[in-house]
Amino acid sequence: MSIVVFGLNHNTAPVEIREKLYISEPTIPELLHALKGHGIHEAVVLSTCNRTEIYFSSEEQEKTFPIIREILEQSFEIKPEWLQEHTYTFHGEDAYRHLFLVASGLDSMVVGEPQILGQVKDAYRMATLYNSTGFFLDRVFHKTFNVAKRIRTETKIGYNPVSISSMAIELSKKIFGELHQKRILVIGAGEMCEIALKHFKKEGLSEIFITNRTFRHAQKLAEDITGIPCPFIDIPDLLTKVDMVLSSTGSEKPIIDKELVQSMMKKRKNRPLFFMDIAVPRDIDPEVNKIGNVYLYDIDDLKELSQQHLSDRLKESEKAYAIVEEEAVKFTRWLEQLDTNPLITHIFEMVEEIRNSELKKTVQKLKKIDEDTLKSMEILTKTIVNKIIHPHVSLIKKNGSPEVLDMMKKIFNFEGEDEEDMDNRDEG
Repeated sequence: MSIVVFGLNHNTAPVEIREKLYISEPTIPELLHALKGHGIHEAVVLSTCNRTEIYFSSEEQEKTFPIIREILEQSFEIKPEWLQEHTYTFHGEDAYRHLFLVASGLDSMVVGEPQILGQVKDAYRMATLYNSTGFFLDRVFHKTFNVAKRIRTETKIGYNPVSISSMAIELSKKIFGELHQKRILVIGAGEMCEIALKHFKKEGLSEIFITNRTFRHAQKLAEDITGIPCPFIDIPDLLTKVDMVLSSTGSEKPIIDKELVQSMMKKRKNRPLFFMDIAVPRDIDPEVNKIGNVYLYDIDDLKELSQQHLSDRLKESEKAYAIVEEEAVKFTRWLEQLDTNPLITHIFEMVEEIRNSELKKTVQKLKKIDEDTLKSMEILTKTIVNKIIHPHVSLIKKNGSPEVLDMMKKIFNFEGEDEEDMDNRDEG
């Protein structure tokens, strides 16, 4: 059993490549289904503004990579040379280590940022929802969440984090000086916009305009932040009023182009206009940056600024890296124990099969069940069975005597190797 990572991130690909390979949430089930159709039964897809990664388990790994590349090329119109130049792969312990680093925020554009752990959890939950994880990836991701929690507890890597939002404010001040009495338009009502707005509000902005394709979402965020909700079609008019624009939507194409900004700048009489595009794919056409008195920064520009603050966190990062290294080695040893003791593997596989079967029966009886409830049921049932079998597995590891093994075989209906064979295997 081994996990493999195939992907790209902000270190290997610029934003113009990352946005091409951004996999939106509604399209992830389709990709998981395509992977299953080619024999990849356990897979998790993680796609954020800074990375797109596929974590999978496959018995024939080398045959799997051409399949993944072909699916991505066909589904996202990706050029083969992009995948060759900008992607990476990790196997086995290197893959666990990479996932631990990602979930802990150590591989993030802004080191220590907390949002990535929630994004990894969401990716895992979606995979479980569409039955794309099993015994093996479940173990991997639950271990990952424990490692991330340990790092947050034992280090200060997340203390007073340098965030994308704080970087945006720093850039804004470079353009305008003080932000007091400045006006901002926020396009989008997701988590990134909400976090950024909370930072900007502290700077004493005179007016905050919020717009979103779904107006009620703009209204809700405006109520929480004390802003002014505006219809999406009002963007052109709003561009004549504000000093800054922060945009982070899920649009697959730019929502603001060069022609629109040029026409608005005439109405503004060329007063400076500052754009912060933290979306991937990008919301604002890069050509906008060629217009006089218009300043456009995308998420990669913010990355460069964040690197200047990295030295302040190196000491805590070193502690966190040490924890990741320790946990990666420990997890590899645990997996090796599974390989040498088929009884443990059998227990995990058996309870997972029972759990999955009973959950499906319950869902079919309920008929109408929303996605959030189903996600909660998945997590609840997995947590329960893991806690039930944990003492049994621990007993096998700590005291693998013939008597204990015989008792566990009877409890879990295991008809595998006899004790002598298993003992010989352990000695080898």
